[in-house]
Amino acid sequence: MKEHPQYGTQIPPEELALMRELAEETQRGRDPYGARRPMVGPGPRAHGQGPRREPGGRYGERGPSPRGGGYRDREQGYSGRTDRAPRPRHERAYGDRPVRHERQERFDRPEPHAEHPPGAEHQPRTQHRDRFERQDRPDRGQAQRPHRDRRKPFRTGVQSAGEGPPRPVPAPDQPALGKLRSLLSGYQATAAVLAAYSLGVFRQLHQRPQILGDLARHTGTDTRGMDALLEALVGLGLVHKHGATYVLPRDVAPYLVPGVDGDATGLVEMTSDLYMAWMDLARGLREGAPRYRLSSEALLAGDPERVRRYIRSTHTTGREAARRLADMAPLLPGSTLLDVGGGSGIFAAEYARRTPDLKAILFDLAPTLEVAREILRHEDAEDLVEYVSGDYRHDAYPAPVDTILLSNVLQTESEENAVEILRRCREALRPGGTLLVHGSMGDGGSVPEPPLALASLFFYVLFDEGRAWSIERVSGWLAQEGFGVRSGRPLGAPFHTRLLVASRLE
Repeated sequence: MKEHPQYGTQIPPEELALMRELAEETQRGRDPYGARRPMVGPGPRAHGQGPRREPGGRYGERGPSPRGGGYRDREQGYSGRTDRAPRPRHERAYGDRPVRHERQERFDRPEPHAEHPPGAEHQPRTQHRDRFERQDRPDRGQAQRPHRDRRKPFRTGVQSAGEGPPRPVPAPDQPALGKLRSLLSGYQATAAVLAAYSLGVFRQLHQRPQILGDLARHTGTDTRGMDALLEALVGLGLVHKHGATYVLPRDVAPYLVPGVDGDATGLVEMTSDLYMAWMDLARGLREGAPRYRLSSEALLAGDPERVRRYIRSTHTTGREAARRLADMAPLLPGSTLLDVGGGSGIFAAEYARRTPDLKAILFDLAPTLEVAREILRHEDAEDLVEYVSGDYRHDAYPAPVDTILLSNVLQTESEENAVEILRRCREALRPGGTLLVHGSMGDGGSVPEPPLALASLFFYVLFDEGRAWSIERVSGWLAQEGFGVRSGRPLGAPFHTRLLVASRLE
């Protein structure tokens, strides 16, 4: 069996029957797709010879067709038509077309160098088809497509044989109403996760899988409400359901269950505080003040528990971000790293793990360093870091060092303070030393992704000054303070931050 270009040797029966039918119609000289084509006279033509002319004038000896049509019988072949009177619609039958000689050339594909009748110009095939379509069916408009054989099937989403697999159909843009509803209902998923966390649902499921009744009893909640909450958590992918039993996936346990190895629940605990602050954003915009102040003065004079929640929240995302930075910008063995405003110290600790004989210094406020020691103790990295207390806006930096890291520091400060911090970094670096600037920095051109677009508003909610400065702005500050920018790359998903690598110029 001849191999089909799309189906191979396994041709479906309906396709095979259709192929045979089309071949038979083509053999009889009929157009299987329903379009009328003009025919030339009988017999083959020699190369270079024009269309066959019958003796006795334009229409040959017999003259025009007695029906007034533009076609004649099989022996006479094609001739023009003299009158424009159309055949009545009821007399037209499907398939009433001229029969072409098996060996004659197509009228719309002349031989190379073929001569044409005087005054006639060669036209594309579609133009010939339209001309004869209008002559025989004058009730159709010029731009209307020829009649198509309704017996030919249409396979939606499948290309013609031999043209490869179906092309993917692009997803339509989300309507404005759907986009707005998604934005306005985003708080619902947040509220569901926070409620489950505060009720201890994740902790209960981490101990053992449970059914609805047991889980409602252990958490002291209404059964109908717990059923709806669990259904939402399953839909969000945070809880799995096997029959009537609910299970907490192992990979999400560190983020949702306190005390688990690699505890990263600080992000959830901090979100509870930020949830209310964001709801009061309009008031903050009117007053020009953050709704949840985390500036240096607020951390030093505020609630120590707020400091702890804040540092633990930065540690959740900082753990993976530190691994990315260490891969993108490795340090030399035996060098010195200064992590300015390093929070939990996870960046300094990760570099110390990877770099032999690295001296890693964490420079931050005293309340922050207390929380950092606690966190790194659980990470078995407390002894990898040296802790130095100080305010990076006012106090002198430990010096001299080979590398300085600023992770999400410039974004919390005004332009004036950011430039001053870069000046202090240059003074603390050895000549040729490296400065790593990491944080939310847009390119300033294209429309940013939603998390990056909301970054400046996020800093407005938390800090007295600062915003998501663009990468062009930060690069300009670096050049102004005597740094040469070597590279700037994004960290990649799930992060929306960038890393700028600069060197102190002599």
